[in-house]
Amino acid sequence: MHAISSLTSIITLLPIALAMPHGRQVVHEFDLTELHGTFPSDGPYGTGPINSSLSIKVTYPDPSSTDGANLTTTCSYAWPASVSPGPIDWTACEDPSVAWRLNNWTSSGNYRVELYQTLTADGAGLDASHQLTVAPGMPSNPNAYLSCLQMGKFTPTVCQINGPLSALPGPVVMYASEEAVRPN
Repeated sequence: MHAISSLTSIITLLPIALAMPHGRQVVHEFDLTELHGTFPSDGPYGTGPINSSLSIKVTYPDPSSTDGANLTTTCSYAWPASVSPGPIDWTACEDPSVAWRLNNWTSSGNYRVELYQTLTADGAGLDASHQLTVAPGMPSNPNAYLSCLQMGKFTPTVCQINGPLSALPGPVVMYASEEAVRPN
């Protein structure tokens, strides 16, 4: 009788066991650990033409590691003083296997950061992105990592993650998908 009740228990668990993935699922993760941007300020005390810039520090998977180790690189972009900051096309980071771009730009406090790590000679790699916004006091907003402040007359606006107006603490975790080529 005991054998039948044990067999019944096993049979009820069989669909769950068969639905579980076979082997370990690989999750590729990019972590945006630092962000610092300097932008012109609008309004009556605007900063006028300044050299705007944005830099990020990213931790990403080490493709040569067998134990899940990570690498870190810095990515940066500077706009000339006469050019309003805005979206950028793919730009190499300090590690040339990683490129980044800014798109979906609506302001210095609302844009998408996208990263691509090239893994093979034919261009296949990992693509990760996350929209970042300034939304103080809105921790329910999944994009509210940015803090942007202007500290006094005629000073530029400074944006960062983990700042005093960041509704969410960093790092910004971005899950990557495997791609055959870098997106356009």
